[in-house]
Amino acid sequence: MKTAIKILIAILAFTMTSACSKKEGVEFPKTSPEEVVTRFFSLLAEGGKITTKEAQGMVSTKYGELDPNDFRRWTRDFSAESKIKVTGVLLPKKPNAKGDWIARVNLEVQTPSTFGGYFTTTSKIHCILDETSKSWKIDFMADTINEDSYRSAPTEAKAE
Repeated sequence: MKTAIKILIAILAFTMTSACSKKEGVEFPKTSPEEVVTRFFSLLAEGGKITTKEAQGMVSTKYGELDPNDFRRWTRDFSAESKIKVTGVLLPKKPNAKGDWIARVNLEVQTPSTFGGYFTTTSKIHCILDETSKSWKIDFMADTINEDSYRSAPTEAKAE
């Protein structure tokens, strides 16, 4: 009898914690972080003032406004020949310590090489859920990225 009660309590506890850990009532937008990032880089590749302004509208202003002239200056050299491929998206299960819902979009970036062909790198970009507009916004200034991960060399890059 005691064993049955313990099992019942364990099942109830598991059910309660499972129910509480689900997205905490937030509803993600229909437009995925992958679609937002793909559109953002497509606009940058087109160039021009109108598309650059539209791209800047996709940038999160949660941690501060971005000067339009600075944004244009920082993005004007983006090569239209660059190829951006989304290799994975990690949607958040809960908000981070600051209360933000952050989606990580992993990228493969192919940039034209002066030696011919492309130079391929991997990167990531975060999208912040803007609960007011119910859309994902680009974390252009990397306000949500932990810099400590960039300070340590990857395991495969370390000399033995």
